[in-house]
Formats: sequence, C-alpha cells, structure tokens
Amino acid sequence: MKRENLKARLLRAVSGKTQEQLGEEIGVHPGLIGQIEQGRVLARPDYLERLAANAGITAADAEELLCHYEMLRVARRRHGRSAEDVLEGLVEDLRSHARASYQRLETLPLPASAPRAEDRVRAAELFERLAELSPEERRTVVRLEEELQTWALCERVCHASAREASRDVELATAWAGLASEIAELVRGPEGFPLRVQGYSGGHGANVLRVLGELKTADVAFSAAKRLWLSGSDPLDLLDQGRMLDLEASLRRDQRRFAEALALLDEALVVGRSPERALIKKGFTLEVMGEYERAIETLVRAEPLVERAGDPCLTYMLPFNLAVNYTHIRRYDEAAELARRVGDLVAVQGDKIAALRVIWLRGRIEAGLGHRLEARSLLEEARLDFNRRGMAADAALALLEEAALLLDEGRRSEVKALAGELTKVLDSKGVHREALAALRLFKETAVREEATAELARRVLGYLFRARHDQGLRFES
Repeated sequence: MKRENLKARLLRAVSGKTQEQLGEEIGVHPGLIGQIEQGRVLARPDYLERLAANAGITAADAEELLCHYEMLRVARRRHGRSAEDVLEGLVEDLRSHARASYQRLETLPLPASAPRAEDRVRAAELFERLAELSPEERRTVVRLEEELQTWALCERVCHASAREASRDVELATAWAGLASEIAELVRGPEGFPLRVQGYSGGHGANVLRVLGELKTADVAFSAAKRLWLSGSDPLDLLDQGRMLDLEASLRRDQRRFAEALALLDEALVVGRSPERALIKKGFTLEVMGEYERAIETLVRAEPLVERAGDPCLTYMLPFNLAVNYTHIRRYDEAAELARRVGDLVAVQGDKIAALRVIWLRGRIEAGLGHRLEARSLLEEARLDFNRRGMAADAALALLEEAALLLDEGRRSEVKALAGELTKVLDSKGVHREALAALRLFKETAVREEATAELARRVLGYLFRARHDQGLRFES
C-alpha cells in the first residue's frame, strides 16, 4: 500500500469517525474513502489536507505520525502483530497521549499576563483587603489566591513595611515577610520575577536595619541586590531609586555617611521620587549633626513634595524641618511648621504621627520658655508612647521632661521618671552606646545626682545615635 493511502487510513483513525461521517463532513462519497483506504485509489494531496484539517492537525503532522507508526510496526511485527493491529495500537497510543496531555494542560497555571503600570490600581484594592486580616491570614490567602500573587501587590506591601519601620517594627516585619512570600509566587517575563524578589529582599533587609541587626541587614541587602541586578524590568516598573535609598539608610546606620549621601544623589537622578531622596538626604545630614545643610536640603524638597502629593511625605518633610529648626534654636519657625503638620495629620487621621506632633510641640514650647505647657505636652506624649510600646520615642520625651524638672531642682520627680527607662534598656534595637548613655542618666537620677545639663547632653546624643550606631557618648 502506498504511503499516501496509509496516511489517509491513519488520519481517519485519529479522527475517530466512520467513513460515512467523514464523507459527509468533507464532501466525499464514503465508497471512495473505502477504496482509498484499501489502496485501490491514490490519496491526492488535497484530500490528505482536508483529512488532516478535519482531524485538527496538518499534513506535516500526519507525516510525523506515520513515521512513528512505521517504527511501531517494525517492533511489533517481531511479535507477530499484523499491520491492522499496529495501526489500532498507534491510534490508541495517540488517544491516550492526547488525554494525558489535556489533563496536564488543565493543571497548568494560566499564562502570566505582561506586567503593566495599571496593575497598581487593582493592587491598591487588594491591599485594603489584606490590611483587614491578621498576618497569619494574609500569608494563607496569598498562597491560595492567584490574584494576590502579583508584582504590584508585592510592591504595595513593601511600601507598607517601609512606612511602618519607624512606627511599629513588628508590623513592618510582618509586611516584609508577606512581600517575600508574594515575590516567590510572582510570574512574568524572563528575569522580572528575580527583579521583584530583589525589591522585596531590599525591604526585608531594611527591617533588620531598623532592629539594629546591621551585619545581618548588610548580608540580606547584598543578596537582594544580586537578585535585583540579575533580573530585568523592561518597562521600568519598579523604582530603582527605592533600592538606592534603602541601601543609603543602611550605609547611614553603618556610619558610612559619604556612601549614603552618594547613593541618595544617584537616587535623585535615576529614581522616580526625588522628593523622597531629598528628605532622606536631609535626615542623613541631621544624623551627621549638619543641621543647616539638612534644612537647606529639606527646603529644596518642598516644591517636589507638594507636586507629588504623597500624604506620608507631606507630613514627614515639615516635621523633619521643624525638628532641625529646634536643633539650632529657631523655635518660632519650628512652631509654625508644627501647626501646619498638626493640621495635616488631623486630616489624615494618623494617630502615631499626631502623637509625634504632640512631642514636637512640647519640645518647641520648652525652647520658647513655656515650661508648664511644655511639660504637659511632653508628659502626654511620653505616656502614650509607652502605651504603644514605642520605648525609644518615650525616652526622648522623658529626657526633655526631666531636663525641665531638673531646671527647677525637682530631682525626686526625675528619680521616679527614671524608672521608666528600664523598658528602653530592655527593648530590642537600642544599640550599646545608646544603652550606656541611658544607663548613666538613670543611675545618676536614682541617686538624685542628675543635672539638667546631663539630661540635655544625653538627649542631644540620642537624637543622632538613633541612626548612628557607631557614635560614642562622651560621659
């Protein structure tokens, strides 16, 4: 039998149709089909094409199937099988293969859609759903719901971690862990998932930095940076400036100030949030004790922040600017900014930001010589910081309050206050030099030997040492 006729028999067998059914569908008399399959009439190329199309394949596919058939025929003839048996066996093999392939296809994930900037809109909605759940529930639903396994939601969760890092480090840690979970599940173009993993890893390292685990944070950030650089992001969706400013924060805390400032200058050029880079640069200069330069940098950021409209930065910039003004005793300017910040956070409903404004107002009132108002505000801030477990913030308010009391010689009241420093001394994330300074103040306060000058020296040191762990306290 000619090869063309074998193809004709094979194609009808693959289709699973009778000669009558096939003839009706392709417009050929069933009797002619029978004669072709018996080898009495040659199967023409156009006929084979119609048969192949009816079977859902091409004539080229039919040739491959026939080659496979011939290999089977050689093998099976050794076992006494007829050509008909071989053909039937091949058809059954093909059908079984098709069934298995279809079943595998059903279990495969849907093809990943190309990442787009518009994905952030849906991610914002999904984040609101996640925010209502406990950390354990969030991780569970992220593993189960494919809609939550996106780059845009990972980015949104990363930003939540960064925002909480200076407010609630436990919550920041939970968000960073969730971002890492999502990043491992993100699909996309080649190299893009690696870029997402690097981005989330940078935010995870940032939490370690805030906890004071600088060596571990350095290792973690190096790993994140390798992932970031080995990945790709053709549409430039993830902001390179974010990775640069996260690294800058780490270098600042490592006292590598020149590197930190250089990274922030680079972020100003290549990043999408120059206002954020400027605010971080201003803060780095504040940590370095260069308050005038910090003020200049923050003033430069003002029009950019206003244009960007980011609620968090809109509060952060005037707050940081006011703090720097207090460092150089420009209290009237600081007071005006504090009023502005107070109005902003009242509209935003941010309770922690509002609490920090109360502390700032107390500091300003003290500088203006309004001692009674200052002590009232500082006490309110200290008590609320303690209730929220914000020990480091509570210590700053306590030292401000203690200095005012010591100015009046009220050492016994300061002795009572000093007992609260135990919470700070036991808290995680306060480095050795800062602990030594606080311990010294506590010991002198307990002996009722503390002075206002000592309280203010420790306070000034803590302002800088919060983010300069190598800074020594000269007792």
